[in-house]
Amino acid sequence: MPISFVRIDDRIIHGQVVTRWAKYKPCNGILVVDEKAAHDPLQKKILEHAAPPGVKVGVYTISEGVEKIAKALAAKNSYFLIVNSPITLKKLIEAGGDFGHELNVGPMSSRSETKQVAKNVSITDEEAEAFEFLHNHGVAITFQLIPDESATTWSKIREVK
Repeated sequence: MPISFVRIDDRIIHGQVVTRWAKYKPCNGILVVDEKAAHDPLQKKILEHAAPPGVKVGVYTISEGVEKIAKALAAKNSYFLIVNSPITLKKLIEAGGDFGHELNVGPMSSRSETKQVAKNVSITDEEAEAFEFLHNHGVAITFQLIPDESATTWSKIREVK
């Protein structure tokens, strides 16, 4: 079964993902692609324990993620792919990864040099370039924190950005 849900969320696995999105789009496992978390045993353990019972979590580097995503696409189970930045997804594509053509964007906290583009979503110029790269590679990008909130698209955001 394919990757059922691809999300950018700077908190990675947390209540919105576990309680809201997992009910809307059930999954058997969560693939987290995050270079820092993949090299931090404590962060890795925290993420693995943040998922609901019965949902396996794997935390991978970008190169490992390309391989794991390919395996997930061929598996019978359903998986979420969660990253904390569009830059990670851009790097996955550049490394030969294929995660599908739909992307949900959740919270991306305000940081220095960011501009708010949607509710709870602030991005840097580099992240905007990564969103544009994803858009140009056929990825439909939707900004929506939880399933029952209204969504907006990258196409609309980039017009006013």
